[in-house]
Amino acid sequence: MKRILFFVVIAIVAISCNFTTKEKSYKAENPIEEKIKKVMDENNVPGLSIGIIRNGKIDILQGFGTKSRKDTTKVNESSIFQIASQSKMFTGIIINNLIQEGKLNLEEPITSYFPSDINENAKKRLHKIKLKFLLNHTSGISSDACFVYSERIDGDAWTKGYSKEQLIKDINNIKLEFEPSSQFQYSNSGYAIVGFICETVSNLSYGQLLEKYVTLPYKLNNTSVKLSDSQILKLVTPYRKDNRTVETKPSNMGMATPASAIYSNATDLTKILSEQIKAYRLYDSLNEQGPLILTKQTSKMDEKLQYGFGLIKMTGGSDIKYSHGGDADGFACEYFFSPQKNNGVVILTSSGGRWLGKLADGILENLK
Repeated sequence: MKRILFFVVIAIVAISCNFTTKEKSYKAENPIEEKIKKVMDENNVPGLSIGIIRNGKIDILQGFGTKSRKDTTKVNESSIFQIASQSKMFTGIIINNLIQEGKLNLEEPITSYFPSDINENAKKRLHKIKLKFLLNHTSGISSDACFVYSERIDGDAWTKGYSKEQLIKDINNIKLEFEPSSQFQYSNSGYAIVGFICETVSNLSYGQLLEKYVTLPYKLNNTSVKLSDSQILKLVTPYRKDNRTVETKPSNMGMATPASAIYSNATDLTKILSEQIKAYRLYDSLNEQGPLILTKQTSKMDEKLQYGFGLIKMTGGSDIKYSHGGDADGFACEYFFSPQKNNGVVILTSSGGRWLGKLADGILENLK
């Protein structure tokens, strides 16, 4: 009996030690959280929210820092940010749905979709631009062709709005910078015009289109063009990226929202990321099409990067990755995934800078 008791005691001690070792190992092996805190501290960033897909499953949804420098409410996975140019990905999803419904054709000149408000001179100047050229940034339309971009100061919030009448006036005065499809040039204004075309052919506002084709199908409860009273309470405060002690504001981009100003959070972006990884894995294995596949047609950015419809295809590493992001007015977002590895990363912050893309890509590369 004493011998049996001795072995039981030894077993209990061994199990206890094993649990202790695992617990210590887990705490020591949490490099993602440590890296995020380190980078936030180095860059003086008030708040950050992250979502990680590992092996096809949501592995992390977490917030860091506070809602503002004055409000010590903790940032979490439900905290809301503006996502700047990440909005273009949602516009690409809307486009794919309208194509499936036969309301749009990528090979059609964009002038085919213009209402009578666009004058004949503008239609003559722009008739060589196909819809796909707007989407992959080869249209020849400069990024600041719309005054909302030419007048806006980088880092400052734009609070003046941008009406349909103002956009139409800008389209009527656009002059091309190069022959359509001859080169790549990123254009925010091009995506503002894409949103205008979507509204024209559907008779729906962009907000209604976003709801119909994105937020309802994928259950994104806090992704929108305008926040409700309850959502405003979740909105973090942005800070200038050139001086992160200076508070700024969310932007009111009006008709330029399809390019630059959707609101979302880590929970919603991780949901759509998960669905997009699944869609790309099916596309790669079975060539199964769907509205989340945004790189069936691309333009060449450089030797390693191709631009689709609001999504960048990256071919420089051991596997093909996809990404986009946004950085403006204090808010910033990065969105990376690898269908081959079945992993993805979304990061939202209340102050931007190049550090964020490096952080997101570095996390993705080190996911096992």
